[in-house]
Amino acid sequence: MVRNESHILEELPKTLRVPIDLDRAAGHVPNAFCMAMYPNVAAKYSRNPHGLTCYAEECRRALNMAERRILELVGTSPEEAFVIWCPNGTTALNLALRGIELPDASPLAIDIGGHHALVNTARSLGREVDGFLLDDGGAIAQRLPSECALVGLSMVNNETGVVWNGARDAMPSKAVLLVDACQCFGKHPIPWNLAHIDLLVLSGRKIGAPASSACLVCRKGVPLKTALVVGGGQQRGLLSGTVDTVNALLFAAVAEEACGNMDAALERVGALNKRLREGLVRLGCGKWPFFSPESASPYILYFAIPNYQGALVARLLAAEHGILVGTGSACTAESNETSALLKAKGVPDAQARSAIRVSLSPESTADDIDALLAALPQVLKDY
Repeated sequence: MVRNESHILEELPKTLRVPIDLDRAAGHVPNAFCMAMYPNVAAKYSRNPHGLTCYAEECRRALNMAERRILELVGTSPEEAFVIWCPNGTTALNLALRGIELPDASPLAIDIGGHHALVNTARSLGREVDGFLLDDGGAIAQRLPSECALVGLSMVNNETGVVWNGARDAMPSKAVLLVDACQCFGKHPIPWNLAHIDLLVLSGRKIGAPASSACLVCRKGVPLKTALVVGGGQQRGLLSGTVDTVNALLFAAVAEEACGNMDAALERVGALNKRLREGLVRLGCGKWPFFSPESASPYILYFAIPNYQGALVARLLAAEHGILVGTGSACTAESNETSALLKAKGVPDAQARSAIRVSLSPESTADDIDALLAALPQVLKDY
């Protein structure tokens, strides 16, 4: 059939200019390494890996290789753990919390500052939930109740960048440990063995892999038995549906690159964070509060501009200057709620609504930082 109409891709609206992206914690566009690999990987590994032919077997072998590589990067092996591929971190967190079998009526201990997919899913299970905070040094600020059957926390906080110190001394010894490492993987080491992590959530979109690439790493022996999605019984019956081999391979390859360059990237991003922090101190004459301690991950800097709505400042920066920043955890971006973390820390609502989160990547530059520092005075003037 000959088409007279224009193709759907030709009908798409004109795209905006390429932005200066300082909202990388919300998601990272596929990086150049990923984009370069995609055509060949997609051409060879797009078939259904669950079929019976030699071509399906080829895809299954590729998935097994991707699983082994992810496990190696975490610090474990197929003898100790396995991977469930997921379309995003939210699905992986839901699978971990809804799929695990725990003693009846046993409470959960959940990081108050965690992603909504961690906090809200835990609250939806009909169990008692004890909330806790990490202090600025990354330690759990209180001893958790001995009857807690599961402890869930963020390795790197989505808003402040505080990095969990990896200690389990505040947790019950028999509690299952669920760690959301979506903001951490490829940027900071993960203490899989040191902390004896049981369930680990990783995301590819935070490091430049495809947006729909994530996984749940499960320590063998953890009672993860209830299916989140029922269907053909793929992935040990826990998450049915055809696994995207292409995304899994690209996720593993991008993660390998990120982990290999982790130390150099940390040093470079740390210098950018310092440049930004010093610039904000100058602009605010030392009166703009910082919610990210200096010991936090350099990839995230969370601060406030008192008497200005952070969401409006972010919109003006994007519309007038092509600069993207966030206003807190990406999971709350479409709601009018103030940050639960800042509220728990005693930050007044008015100041919390003034919060702005800048998040960096290894691709961020000093010019990006300087552009933001130059644009902010004009945005505040036009506010």
